[in-house]
Amino acid sequence: TTTIPVSTTTTTEIPTVIELSNFSAIPGDGEITLMWRTESEIDTAGFNIYRGVIGSAEMTKLNKTLIPAKGTATSGAEYTYVDDAVRNGVIYIYKLEDVDTTGTVTEHKPVRATPRWIYSLFHQN
Repeated sequence: TTTIPVSTTTTTEIPTVIELSNFSAIPGDGEITLMWRTESEIDTAGFNIYRGVIGSAEMTKLNKTLIPAKGTATSGAEYTYVDDAVRNGVIYIYKLEDVDTTGTVTEHKPVRATPRWIYSLFHQN
């Protein structure tokens, strides 16, 4: 009997160097406002946002171009993106990913929200 050792290689991609302190989805009437905050951003090129519908594995990228990073290694930044292409009563899921200057992508924990017409009662002028 001959034993041949099997070698395996594991490649682990190092995540981007960003400290995300908040990512939330705030529902409105026919819109959802996404807000995120970073505490620091090292070599961050920008962000992408993806939207899906509960019960579906399909996610659609919302931004046509990378949302530019505004933070630095010593100070983060606040970001806002309004998604007004939603229907009231539908549960939406959003994923945020950051992209560094070398192209490395890191996905963050998804958030969800359901827009409803009732929210317009609270935001009248």
